[in-house]
Amino acid sequence: MTTDDTWRAELGATFAGLVPEPSGDEAGVDGRIDGAALGDLRTYRVTGTPQVVRRTPRAVRREPTEALKVCLQVRGRAIVHQGDRELVIGPGQFGVYDTRRAYDLRLEGDWECSVLVFAPDALAMPLRWLDTVMTRVHDASSGPGTVLAPFVDASLDGTGAEPAGSRVRFGDAGLRLLCSALSSGDVDGRTDDDTHAQAQRMSIVDHIRRHLTDPSLSHRTVAHAHGMSPRSLDRLFQDEGRTVATTVRTMRLEAARRDLLDVRSRTVGIGAIAARWCFLDPAYFSRIYKQHFGISPSSDRASLRSVA
Repeated sequence: MTTDDTWRAELGATFAGLVPEPSGDEAGVDGRIDGAALGDLRTYRVTGTPQVVRRTPRAVRREPTEALKVCLQVRGRAIVHQGDRELVIGPGQFGVYDTRRAYDLRLEGDWECSVLVFAPDALAMPLRWLDTVMTRVHDASSGPGTVLAPFVDASLDGTGAEPAGSRVRFGDAGLRLLCSALSSGDVDGRTDDDTHAQAQRMSIVDHIRRHLTDPSLSHRTVAHAHGMSPRSLDRLFQDEGRTVATTVRTMRLEAARRDLLDVRSRTVGIGAIAARWCFLDPAYFSRIYKQHFGISPSSDRASLRSVA
């Protein structure tokens, strides 16, 4: 455990200005954070004394983020307040909340949380579906959820000497695992048109994922595969903030990056990897790769391997 002031500084630095304060009769606050970076996913094990941690509106303005957070309760209890939502998370449960907005998190008892942090589009799932999963607590004691906490433990208990590409792939596996855990139950029991549209969007994204290496994959072929017109497909995704074509391109870029950083592909040229994921123009691939990841393909491969 840390001292009170050290804990405040560590918590704020790790979680974008998050501020702890005592709860109840506690005289101070204390805790510990262990973390790991796995490409698009960051994992943490957090423990501490009873306390309330707040991401205030001021912190949101001062340190803006583009991340969702999963709190999986191992011990104790967590209560999340965000807007008009309250999630009461007990041991063997987890909740999802949005760090782009202010929230309070009350941590009770001898608590321990496994935490996953990722950008909203990292799951490559419909954004409206993500909004829905944030309205309820999810089960981590059965189905895919049972391995979420062990996954976090495994990510933290390694030596840190794994090749960068292996860490990226491990993080991708964790995101797919989280997606399965969130999808395994009935979100809200509704059978209305919105639920049907949500299921359609999830089916379409899954179809895209399974056909990424098909050069003919396009807005038109996705619509045809799902028995709808291109205009109906546009309407289905009009509130997603991204088109089907953008989703295809983003998922291909992320797949190319995983291959680019995989030690098993170290003898494969960047152009060949790009072509595998249907980017046939090397200059175009390099340009949009840098736009998406903030670094060129060649620099990404070199820099991440250098720290492996």
